[in-house]
Amino acid sequence: MRTFILAAAVLFSATLFNTSTVQAETFPVITDKTVLSECGDCHMAFPPETLSTVAWTKIINGLEDHFGEDASVDAATTAHILDYHLKNSNDVTSTRAANKWRMSFPVMRIIDASRFIKKHKGCEAAWVHKDVGSKANCLACHKDMQTTGSTKENLSFLPASIRRTCGED
Repeated sequence: MRTFILAAAVLFSATLFNTSTVQAETFPVITDKTVLSECGDCHMAFPPETLSTVAWTKIINGLEDHFGEDASVDAATTAHILDYHLKNSNDVTSTRAANKWRMSFPVMRIIDASRFIKKHKGCEAAWVHKDVGSKANCLACHKDMQTTGSTKENLSFLPASIRRTCGED
């Protein structure tokens, strides 16, 4: 019986320190060249796991008015980008990040998702800082997000007064 309890304790401890548990906010890296080039021309290619299929369908099928900009691409490219996002959206994938970003109702902007709001509580001053500029500039603080999927932030460029207020409770 002792051997069983010891083995169970070791197994439980090993799962606690598994890197996938430690990196809960790591998204799969986007490697699709079309998505990276077309979406990345104007902003980072946002992880599809942050929004639902409903949201991505509306966003990508409405590129002629993409948050006030004409981001239109040809029909084949639109279909390719939409297909990629639909296959990886948070209501069809089960990555840890997708599970954390999934909501019971679809939002149209990542910044309106409850996960974004929780993780960025008190960051208003950061978004207007000259080196950030907006809520949509994820790469200002999450510099490795596009290449590694990690949302680990680096706020060292911000004044200490902003760093102290930005983040979840």
